[in-house]
Amino acid sequence: MRENQAFGWLKNAIKGGVGAGSSHHVTIVGSPSNAASISACSDPAMLVRGVSQDFNAVLIASSLGSSSTAATATVFSFEDTEGSSTSAADILGSATVLPSSSPTNDNLDDLTARLDRIKSLLYEERSYSSNVVMESGYTNLNWVPSVAIGVFKSFTLSTATESSIHHQELFPSLLHNLPILPFEARKSVSAIFNYLLVCGLDGIDAQQYASVSSAFANYVLNRADTIIGQLVRAHDIASEIDGHVDITLLCGSMLRSSLRHASIYSWILSNGKCESIVFPFLDRHVHNPNFDVSSDALETVRVMFTGIATAPGAAGNMGDDASEEYKKTMEDIACDFLNRRYVDVIDERINKKCLLATANYMTRRLTLQLLSTILLNRANYKVMMMYISSSKNLVTILCLLRDPSPHITLDAFQVFKIFVANPNKPPGVVKILFDNKVKLVTYLEGLHKERESTDGQYKDEKQLVISTLESLQIE
Repeated sequence: MRENQAFGWLKNAIKGGVGAGSSHHVTIVGSPSNAASISACSDPAMLVRGVSQDFNAVLIASSLGSSSTAATATVFSFEDTEGSSTSAADILGSATVLPSSSPTNDNLDDLTARLDRIKSLLYEERSYSSNVVMESGYTNLNWVPSVAIGVFKSFTLSTATESSIHHQELFPSLLHNLPILPFEARKSVSAIFNYLLVCGLDGIDAQQYASVSSAFANYVLNRADTIIGQLVRAHDIASEIDGHVDITLLCGSMLRSSLRHASIYSWILSNGKCESIVFPFLDRHVHNPNFDVSSDALETVRVMFTGIATAPGAAGNMGDDASEEYKKTMEDIACDFLNRRYVDVIDERINKKCLLATANYMTRRLTLQLLSTILLNRANYKVMMMYISSSKNLVTILCLLRDPSPHITLDAFQVFKIFVANPNKPPGVVKILFDNKVKLVTYLEGLHKERESTDGQYKDEKQLVISTLESLQIE
């Protein structure tokens, strides 16, 4: 079997022994290999081919230089023109390899430059198309976003040429090995991933990119166990590896972009996957002592439980009918999940973990806001009735209503008012409210009184709650 040319330097290094000070930069035939030529390249296929080979060189150098890195690095397999597969492990065989240096700066710099160039080409094309739509006042559906399509195809279609990486597995491996990539390269990987997923959902020219987003979402879904699983596991990296909080935040962003697609959203919230994907956020990630990590995790939970994207005007450029249909689809998925897993989500996690006094301030506050959003959504009527029919839930909210933080008391009031407004209160809830109504009325009269002069809705709602409590009787 003819050995792959990309490993020629590696075989020579093994034969002669690799010294600690050695440096090997793989020159990629047919791909620009310096900053000037990379920045001038406009061919997505050539840039992605360069990314794949530079990345493979980085993985090989990392695995040679550190046994711990070797255990985590995913080295691609290559194919020669006869279709025979050759991997780094095949070439290394049982040879004894001396420790090598870290990945060469040239490979890392070229990898970073290529990823940045791909990102720039995508943004430049989008700027052009949005300006055309804005100036013309209509969307030309016959126009083809050649750069976006080229990047999508280059990253996702299989290749079988000599010295080429299986590009279908390039994104999963990039995500798996984010810790060994430079900071700017990690940001570019995230930006490209997010762009391909949402370019057909947001913006005045979104319809022109809809096919790209849909196709990339299918690609992610077909590898969801690997890709989505890695994005979730990355939230533990901030606790395990110092200085890698950015990886957690980038992966959180990519996970939320994935949630924008109904097919992936349904898969994540399915009974077979929510234990490993959804529940770790409520069990661990929202409680992370790092403020940025916990806040990002809470934002992901919000999207998971509401189906509402973070981007302003998300899905608002598909046309009114399509936009409403999209929103209803996402809302229905969230509602179905909350109905199916009410006990697991509300009783076992939100009440017992996220709203406890021992939980950190931001977790309690944002969880209260999320709970209010869920309960006040008409689609979640069944969930709301289950929640406000529980005397235990009422006690939890009453405790939060007396919290030292004015922000938490205000958020707790938004949930408390639903208990009071319920015309069909169960006996247990009625008894608690009746037994405490004098104290509650006195307390509520002074609650955020300064807000009444600027927030008419709050003033009216508080007065309605007070009057309802005053007229409450036990039958």
